[in-house]
Amino acid sequence: MTTFDIRIRNAAIVTLVCAFAAAQAWAASTKPDFKAYDKNSDGMISLEEFVELGGKGQDFMTGDVNGDNRLSSEEWTKIAANTVPGKSPSKTQ
Repeated sequence: MTTFDIRIRNAAIVTLVCAFAAAQAWAASTKPDFKAYDKNSDGMISLEEFVELGGKGQDFMTGDVNGDNRLSSEEWTKIAANTVPGKSPSKTQ
């Protein structure tokens, strides 16, 4: 391999690594934020907190697996995984 070929290969690798890092950073910044919904910082999201930021009551009830009328971070993660990045679990149309 010539020096030129090695430089081209190294530039391609650096470009791919940077693109991957940028994609990861973008994905992390666009996910719904549990803390943004947990207005009173009690570690749970109430129906009122959820609806206040545009969530639908039906989505809340579906996500509340244990039926305690609050979403834990685990329940929230399951709801958020089924949404478009950067939006609440369900936006009222």
